[in-house]
Amino acid sequence: MSQEFRPACELLHQQLLAALKDICEQGVKDLDKLLTAAVFTIEEYLEKLYALIPPDGFTAPDEEIWFFKHMKPLFTAEREFHQRLYHAHVFESDIHFWQREQDRMEKILSEHRDFVHYYHNGETLYDYPWFARGRAPMPTSLCVHPWETNPWHTSAKDSWVGGLIAVERYRDWLKERIARRVANKETDENGAS
Repeated sequence: MSQEFRPACELLHQQLLAALKDICEQGVKDLDKLLTAAVFTIEEYLEKLYALIPPDGFTAPDEEIWFFKHMKPLFTAEREFHQRLYHAHVFESDIHFWQREQDRMEKILSEHRDFVHYYHNGETLYDYPWFARGRAPMPTSLCVHPWETNPWHTSAKDSWVGGLIAVERYRDWLKERIARRVANKETDENGAS
């Protein structure tokens, strides 16, 4: 594996985050357009990430595992998160929907608590069967996006990591938005008295 592989992947991730920030700072008022542009940008950067995979494949299992356990999920998490935001935007006026969504995210995390523990605690026992290519992606409620089927670009559970990151981020986003909405409602009610 080329010594430039990891830094190139990490640089590409930083470029993706900068591109997403640029989209948000363009002042687009139409959230549908903004989220659509974000998802298209993420897809573009995923293709760039795949292009970094050496044509002869990974030469060491630890590089392959690093890529599918740590790097690729950073990209797919962005896609998952922005798709969930789009869904939340559709029901923006319904705080009860957001509360149900928050509860649903907690339920998904609870259903996957063993995997959540495995990932957050840096465990490695199942890394090879879960994060090396050659196994079909395993279905999970952590993801809203259809699983990738190109065996060159996927492992059994890389989508789980991306989904986990996105679910936790979305849950936190919902908590913050709900708290803000409740605080604004209380301020409006107190100010109206």
